[in-house]
Amino acid sequence: MSKLIQLFNDIHLLIEKYEQIRKEKGDNYNLFQVINMTSDETRVHSAMIADLLNPEGLHQMGDIFLKLFIRKLEELFKLELNLDYGDAKIVCEKYIGLKTKDKEGKDIGGRIDIYISDNTNHIAIENKIYATDQENQLLRYHNYLESIAGENKLLLYLSLYGEINDLEKTTGNNQIKEGEDFFTISYSEFILNWLEECRTKAIDKPLIREGITHYRNLIKILTHQMENEKNDLIKLIKDNPKYICFLPKYKDAIKEVEISLYTDFWTKLENAIQNQGYPIVKESFDGYKYALDKNYLRKYYESNNCKYQSVEFVVEGFDEYRLMYSVQVDWRTYYGALIRDNSNKIIPLKDAYEIENPKLKTIISRIDEMIQNSQNEYHSSSSWLFWKHTKPCINFRDLNDGNSASHLSDMNKTIERITKDIIDDIGVIRKDKSNK
Repeated sequence: MSKLIQLFNDIHLLIEKYEQIRKEKGDNYNLFQVINMTSDETRVHSAMIADLLNPEGLHQMGDIFLKLFIRKLEELFKLELNLDYGDAKIVCEKYIGLKTKDKEGKDIGGRIDIYISDNTNHIAIENKIYATDQENQLLRYHNYLESIAGENKLLLYLSLYGEINDLEKTTGNNQIKEGEDFFTISYSEFILNWLEECRTKAIDKPLIREGITHYRNLIKILTHQMENEKNDLIKLIKDNPKYICFLPKYKDAIKEVEISLYTDFWTKLENAIQNQGYPIVKESFDGYKYALDKNYLRKYYESNNCKYQSVEFVVEGFDEYRLMYSVQVDWRTYYGALIRDNSNKIIPLKDAYEIENPKLKTIISRIDEMIQNSQNEYHSSSSWLFWKHTKPCINFRDLNDGNSASHLSDMNKTIERITKDIIDDIGVIRKDKSNK
């Protein structure tokens, strides 16, 4: 045990050393971290990438960044896109209609994160940092591209490491295939390398160069690519055989600590919600994995497929329906409202609008208004009346994300803030200051 403790101590000293170096060099100062917008897909990542790609972007460097991007795509996928740069338009959050089915029963609609088009060639990019894949999301965008005229059409899924979070969910149970109907690119390689090339082209434009540098460094943080620190950590362990022997115990210890923090989070949150007068549903059933269910608790860390664990409680009942508030985790924590019937089945959003209950219709109308006025903080989906990431947000699969570890180190304050936000949401929905 003493050798294991020594390993922890040495790693801690190494981390402190590089923290001091970052302080001296000013590397800790990242504008995106300052404004607490490190993983907002729409307002940060899609907006930043789209503006760099835009020949009429604020950088005022024309199509140079777009050409670098297209060239990298052509090299990676052995394509000839033949984009007319003079006519190329870049749209962030391109609206392609309501999420529904067309006359042929095909899933359509939604918003494409980044859209590149010259009216003949079309590139649609779905951008994922930590957000959950939506139902049939890639399938809907594929169907849109198939429905429009054009020579070359390319559907891309952009994520931190080029991995798809929930393949079956976003492709409509594999109705479209990776490598045929869509392709994946990563922040860790594709975007990072592209940003390096963009930065080189902006070498004589200090403000643009430093803006790209801040964004590049953010990507390095999100994808754990602070090279010197990582290399020294590897060397520390590899150069000490006694530490190599303790790697399994080290990994086990880390996992047990993470499971303990995960358990504490849900336990404290459950208690806080119940103290507000809302009993938690404490039994799992089909479509609901109770977060403190012993059958699921450890599986969250032992299997990437064991996700969507949550705690739910009834906000209000409407005849055979119940308005539920749910706090859930996929990678990151989020919460929101949904409707279940008396058999615990979730009522899809499109069906919820058809329920003939005046009070429920009023609540749904308030939620729609809340979403419209939220500046993209609140969202809806096929199952959720609304959802949003918790404040603060915690990524339980990657505590390096943002300030996740810091929020867990001050657990009571974190739970207090999340609970207050939940109660505030309920107050808006019910227009009832006392909530209960």
